[in-house]
Amino acid sequence: MGNETTIIGDYLGTIEEFVPGEGTYSDDGKIYASNIGRAILDPENHTARVDGKFPSELKIGQVVFGDILNIRKNIVTIIARKIQGVKGKIDVRTGIYVSNISDGYVERPEDMFGIGDIVKGKVIKIESGMIDLSTKGEFGVVKAFCKRCRYPLVESEKFEGKLVCPSCGHREQRKIAKDYGNVAVI
Repeated sequence: MGNETTIIGDYLGTIEEFVPGEGTYSDDGKIYASNIGRAILDPENHTARVDGKFPSELKIGQVVFGDILNIRKNIVTIIARKIQGVKGKIDVRTGIYVSNISDGYVERPEDMFGIGDIVKGKVIKIESGMIDLSTKGEFGVVKAFCKRCRYPLVESEKFEGKLVCPSCGHREQRKIAKDYGNVAVI
């Protein structure tokens, strides 16, 4: 692949071949596009970058909504799909480092989020095509899905801070946003 149009998450190469540049990120030794645009693979300088669309109006402190894509030991990957204050719909790869999930200690990020959950977070850092989010304080999951049957979870009336599945009865924990269940998501 070289000088082709890419979308977020497209595979570009390995870190043995290239150094990840602007508009890219690496995961498990592989380099992927972090924004939409033209992939530039430079074999002479051993760099990979993506020249393209990045939400230039995005600023630290803005609120974003996104879908949980991947949960690892130290970072939760999110595809931000609704960015307040940015014209049009722009999908951007973002992440929440484990230290930015909650005000307290988080040992297992998979206890705070589930794949496919919709999260509300605040932009705390923008650097090299990556956007770091925080769900500390009032931010967190605004819509969660049962890990057993994928039915939308509701807040438990018996157990504070827990969610329950109305379909199968399974109880789960999440880092719940202050406005859980009261946010219209598209």
